[in-house]
Amino acid sequence: MESKVIIIEEEVEKLIDKADVLIKNTIRNINHELINLYWSIGKLINEYRKTNNVNYGGKVYSDFADKLSLKYGMAFSRKNINNMCLFNKIFKSWNARSNFKNVSWTHIRTLLKFKDIKVIDFYLNEIENKDMSYRELLTYIESRAFERTIANQRQGKIKHQIETTLKKPLILGIENKKRSERELEKDILNNISNFKKEIGNHVMFYENQYRININGLKHKVDLVLFDNEINSYILVDLKVKKVTNRDVFQMQMYLDYFNENMKKDSFNNTIGIILCETEDVRVLENEDIYQIKYLNEIPKDKELLKIISENKIILLKTENLKLK
Repeated sequence: MESKVIIIEEEVEKLIDKADVLIKNTIRNINHELINLYWSIGKLINEYRKTNNVNYGGKVYSDFADKLSLKYGMAFSRKNINNMCLFNKIFKSWNARSNFKNVSWTHIRTLLKFKDIKVIDFYLNEIENKDMSYRELLTYIESRAFERTIANQRQGKIKHQIETTLKKPLILGIENKKRSERELEKDILNNISNFKKEIGNHVMFYENQYRININGLKHKVDLVLFDNEINSYILVDLKVKKVTNRDVFQMQMYLDYFNENMKKDSFNNTIGIILCETEDVRVLENEDIYQIKYLNEIPKDKELLKIISENKIILLKTENLKLK
């Protein structure tokens, strides 16, 4: 008897699942038709205003709302009529987006406040791809998803630009001898024009031994530059020994300070360069921090071939670390 009940329960569940799919598809079809209807109504009213040279739409919306809401209900309130006209104004053509299945009028009405078609299109595609509910969309907007995505894309372009501009290794054009970090800094400053060319185009020298205060502790950034092309500060930390994870952590503190206290809204994130005599592939990676080896002077042919070979080995080691 129990096995028969189980079989019947399974059959009932199948029927419910089938009905659920049909209901969802029906709702999607209704949403699709409503959106097309509202866009078309907005188009008619906008054309009416244009033909009759009506600049202020308030009375026009009220007139249409009074008549339509009496006959078809509150879906045609003045506010919704206004949204329909704005919808048509923002989207000159809706046909290219008419294949959206998960987008409802509630979604669109919520997004119209942006008035920027790029922002609205971004969220429409996210709704469609992630099947977002109205509440999920509100949370997504509150998290500034569009702004964060644009910032990440911009930072990715900047990262690519930096990596293609920076010379590796970086040649300082100074006498080939052992130095302390302060002596290295002094020699770089004496040949600053060459150093700026090696770092990249449109770089300006800002200050050396720049003093900052982090949690009551005083620090000094060896070199501070500004790149007009990427619109970003560049902080340089000089190391005559191998780089450690502690050096990366220290540079990250400097970047955080500059991003919070020095960076203007129009600037991109601050970039950190740890300029070292010897690289270490075991050091933790950071998307805003670059570990770059320097040479005092242009190497001879044999030395240059050795450097190229070493860089290939470093690259292979790094790829192996990533794979693990």
